[in-house]
Amino acid sequence: MRKWLAVLLVLFPALLMAAPEKEILLDLEGRPHALDEYAGRGKWLVVMVWASDCAVCNREVHEMIAFHQAHRETDAAVLGISVDGPGGKENALAFIKRHGVNFPNLIDDGKAFKAIYLRATGLPWFGGTPMNLVYSPSGELLARRIGPLGKDELEAFIKQAGN
Repeated sequence: MRKWLAVLLVLFPALLMAAPEKEILLDLEGRPHALDEYAGRGKWLVVMVWASDCAVCNREVHEMIAFHQAHRETDAAVLGISVDGPGGKENALAFIKRHGVNFPNLIDDGKAFKAIYLRATGLPWFGGTPMNLVYSPSGELLARRIGPLGKDELEAFIKQAGN
């Protein structure tokens, strides 16, 4: 009994200090990327978290395409994160092709976005798709929203937050 207690006392701190989840997302070719490669680069960044089978995502993506087209050369960009997972890569590719998505997209491995969201917000889960995160040009998360977000609404938020 004492041996087991000694083993538990030695192992308990190690169990509490489990390694944090990796915050690495994959591009469509399977290469790893971090959100930090996109946020804090002197432009606003809108992250659209989507799933190929999400009806609202299928409607909203056209607003994000229009926003990205209007702002990518000047002050803002959009980054998509598919939560279809590596097993749903074909579905994600079909979504991108079907809608003519013009912004870069990454695929979550089922854990990375959850870790990113927890670090950024302190909340354990993001709640569903579509989820939109808005980062300032310096990389600070300024807004998060579950549900659709239109181009005009997004432009108004950025205009107000930029003042």
